[in-house]
Amino acid sequence: MWNKFILILFFVFTNCKSVSNYRQEINGLYPPSNVNIPYHTEWARHHYPLRIRHFKKNPLNYDDIVFIGNSITESGGDWGKRLGLENVKNRGISGDVTEGVLSRLNEIVHYNPKAVIILIGINDMFNEELSPEYIANNIFKITDVIVRKSPKTAIYVQTILPTSNQHLIEKILKTNKILKEKKGAFELIDIYEIFVDNSNGLIQEKFTYDGTHLTEIGYNHWAHYLKSTILNKP
Repeated sequence: MWNKFILILFFVFTNCKSVSNYRQEINGLYPPSNVNIPYHTEWARHHYPLRIRHFKKNPLNYDDIVFIGNSITESGGDWGKRLGLENVKNRGISGDVTEGVLSRLNEIVHYNPKAVIILIGINDMFNEELSPEYIANNIFKITDVIVRKSPKTAIYVQTILPTSNQHLIEKILKTNKILKEKKGAFELIDIYEIFVDNSNGLIQEKFTYDGTHLTEIGYNHWAHYLKSTILNKP
């Protein structure tokens, strides 16, 4: 009887220890709450850990399709509903920059997603210190991490969308040109072309409510384009 009791205690202790180790491992996939991301605004510094906390409570599943980005992605909400798929997760964080994505890739590569669809860089654009080369190279770093740590994941990089800011036109065009010239690590999805007003280089008015963020018409336009490109592939 005593031996049986000791055995039960051993299994309980071992199971508790395994659960504790698992929780530590999962928590280690996410940036700490006090993480300091270069080039985050004060608002983004507050919002970023809130979203990370949400991600912890709603973890990815293996073989998900993961949307990675900033407010333009986050505000898309349920991308699975938009695309008619069940295994899609939204990993957009409003205010995020390329450095912020680099700091939170561990969760994504841990779950070996079927595909990642990336749109990041517009918040970097608003920072005059950051060049097109810097922004594009950080996007390449993001894709390099995914290739190295989750080699079976299909990677789609979307071009940076136009805005209503005249002074950003050349910066966006140059960054997108660098992205287009990169070969091998990812497939480029040129969503800039479907949002731009070719007469002035700005985003078409019907697609935005503030010059950067999208209207529901804009999201429907985007989702339809993804369906006709990525999702139509065999």
